[in-house]
Amino acid sequence: MPNPNARIDRLEDAMGRAFNAIEALADKEEKLDDAITLLLDAQIKTEQRFKETADHLREIDKASRERDRALDERVDRLVSAIGELVQRLPRQ
Repeated sequence: MPNPNARIDRLEDAMGRAFNAIEALADKEEKLDDAITLLLDAQIKTEQRFKETADHLREIDKASRERDRALDERVDRLVSAIGELVQRLPRQ
């Protein structure tokens, strides 16, 4: 007949290993939660920076279009002035 104390010792040993494994899993889960939180924070910051960059690029594009428009107007006025000057010159 098997020794009941030996069986109890084996069960207690197995239970101890199971608890150690559960504690290790809990520690790893906590570390994983921390890593996920860190990654989510980084993702939020990255998305915010993408938005800021897109806004900045839109501002740059708008300013560039305004400068182009102003330059086109100046060139048009210059061409018109040159045309008027040419027309006023005496013809030979």
